[in-house]
Amino acid sequence: MGRWLNGAQKVRAAMDTAGAALDDAAASRAVPLYPTLQGDGALIRAGTRINWNGTLKRAAVDLWDVPKNAPDSAPALWEEISYREGYRIIPETFAPGLGFAKGECGWWKGALYKSVFEGVNVWTPEQTPSGWERQ
Repeated sequence: MGRWLNGAQKVRAAMDTAGAALDDAAASRAVPLYPTLQGDGALIRAGTRINWNGTLKRAAVDLWDVPKNAPDSAPALWEEISYREGYRIIPETFAPGLGFAKGECGWWKGALYKSVFEGVNVWTPEQTPSGWERQ
């Protein structure tokens, strides 16, 4: 059993290294690479990405891996990663600089849309349906 455990630990270390090198868009396509919370009281450093029920979350601050600090219990301790399967999630409200270019795809309420708006699209598919094409 020791040989298998040693091999598994090496694979986990390689996965952690690979996961750390990915930007958020690429990471959103490789969610299983990221660890899940264990509830073991370990320190989780700010910036650490985790697999939370199949989506990525990022620790906003250093925190302890205990149930009261989980994303559902303490959402202020976690940042949303605004990508899913390599595409940005269309926000309810657009901050400056977050508009979608013509031809750029994004997720809205479980469906993938492509911006067909000439210029920078800063409206959701509900606000301006003519600016989006469902994929």
